[in-house]
Amino acid sequence: MADLPKGERSTVEQREQYGREIDARNAALENVEVPPETRALADHEIPPPLSEEEIRAKVGEQNYQNSNDDIAPTAINS
Repeated sequence: MADLPKGERSTVEQREQYGREIDARNAALENVEVPPETRALADHEIPPPLSEEEIRAKVGEQNYQNSNDDIAPTAINS
């Protein structure tokens, strides 16, 4: 469809063909196999929540304090 000269309109047949091509491409993408390592975890595979001490150790004491003591208002659209 991009091969039309500027200002020229496509025909109904061209638009229908373009739609079929797009549908075929989308259908091919929908059938992509998901690798096993990206599959969803079962309930028994989900690790327990981290404790406050574990979070502090992972992010650092100052980052933890900054995230909890933040007095700035949150964005309206967040």
